[in-house]
Amino acid sequence: MVDGIVVYGIVVYGIVIDGFLLMHFTPSSQTLDLSILDGTFAGQVLQRLQSLGVPLVLVGGSVRDLLLGRPLRDLDLVVPSGALALARAAASAMQGAFVALDEARDTGRALLTAPDGQRLVVDVAAWRGPTLAADLAARDFTINALAVQVTGAAGQIVDVTGGLADLEARLLRVPSPQALPADPVRCLRAVRLLAELSPWGLRLEQETGRQVRRHAPLLAACANERVRDELVRILAAPTPSRWLNILSQLGLLVETLPEAAALRGVQQSAPHFWDVFDHTNRTLGYAAWLAGWIAGREAPADALDVAVCQMLAPHRPALARHLAEAVGVALGDRRGALRWAALCHDWGKPATRTVAARPDGGPERTQFLGHEDVSVSLTREALRRLRFSEAEVRWVTTIVAGHMRPHHLAAAGPPSRRAIHRYFRDLDAAGVDTALLSLADLRAMAGPGLQLADWQRQIDLVVALIDAYFTRPLETIRPTPLVDGRALMAHLALRPGPQIGQLLAAVLEAQAAGEVTSREEALAHARQLVAAK
Repeated sequence: MVDGIVVYGIVVYGIVIDGFLLMHFTPSSQTLDLSILDGTFAGQVLQRLQSLGVPLVLVGGSVRDLLLGRPLRDLDLVVPSGALALARAAASAMQGAFVALDEARDTGRALLTAPDGQRLVVDVAAWRGPTLAADLAARDFTINALAVQVTGAAGQIVDVTGGLADLEARLLRVPSPQALPADPVRCLRAVRLLAELSPWGLRLEQETGRQVRRHAPLLAACANERVRDELVRILAAPTPSRWLNILSQLGLLVETLPEAAALRGVQQSAPHFWDVFDHTNRTLGYAAWLAGWIAGREAPADALDVAVCQMLAPHRPALARHLAEAVGVALGDRRGALRWAALCHDWGKPATRTVAARPDGGPERTQFLGHEDVSVSLTREALRRLRFSEAEVRWVTTIVAGHMRPHHLAAAGPPSRRAIHRYFRDLDAAGVDTALLSLADLRAMAGPGLQLADWQRQIDLVVALIDAYFTRPLETIRPTPLVDGRALMAHLALRPGPQIGQLLAAVLEAQAAGEVTSREEALAHARQLVAAK
């Protein structure tokens, strides 16, 4: 029995709601105990809406989540008509904001905020059909085609597609063959639901999986923003590497992110253990794990994890605050952006792959010279195609552009103050994320052959960068300038122009390196630079 449902076992052949007869189904009479919402903001909102005297019918994800015992982040309601008016009334009653989502289809939204800051989205839509039964039958998946007629602390469940049985079996199934071609974005939504409901063991019904593969090419005609939003939520779910594989297996990746699909089968030589696709997938997975550990949601699984956790522990609070910073509306915070950078970082490898013979006659060596630049171009093109904001595009491409720099710095030994300054001069705050990505990149590079000494060298480099950024920024990253442009022009008899900016940057770098410590030394250093040209 699905949690939260009381089954009475009475078979009915029609239900009348607000004067409308619901035909063509024969569900058992079942109720949902809505007292589980007592004390929650969603429960308060429902009680207030009932006081308006309008018959309330909960539908879709709200019903599904209540049955699963999942926290409600939104309420979905349907009415025969007057949805815009009800959404406006809900916003007014709860001192929230009203948004007319689709006036032509009578769909509105109330954005509500609880006294403690908790937010709740209330969507109200008119029936898509002559009856509630027709509305439910036209929905995306059976587990989303459930409705509850709200009456006090209980509600009668309306199930016209077998959604209750599918929910109990944890099965994701379309209600009809027309469901996916009617809205091909539902193909992606299938994976998104599998991902977001993975803690409940949801699985894809076999025939539905075949239909997803068949209709995946129809995504080309869908709005890019809708495709983007589904992909973002898929990659934001737990274990994103699992869902990237499923997107590929269902033929959805090649339709939405062909740059990622092109990585499959692109072979690499040592020290790489996997092809570019599997390497990328593991980089994505480890980046997600690392961000999860920083946020306090993950634990180390092996000795290599323990080593990085011990070294990063002193900076964990600062890293958590850093990753929680917003990047944009679509990506959300820097944790989401880090996953996308991990996904995109090697997209340039297929176009730059070369195989060269070794001078000593050893095995041929596969190289990807300049792949960073090509990865940046492909990433920028893909993110713009998906309608990410320019701020989001810049953030992710900055990480992708610099993803090899921490590896080069680690190979060169402990970084100098000058090297640290140049690194953050070029990458700024994204240098922190780039450093974290390098750990995921290395962990996914050598696979089981990764040596502890190599791992420790990369950790040491990352810690040095992060420590400089969070605890000593005025020493090596952003020292207070000792001179300004006016001083340089006055003391060196120079005219305004690009040379002044170049001199200021060179003096600041020398200051960060500890070579210049006073105004006089800064002016003398600038004078030497001018004389040397």
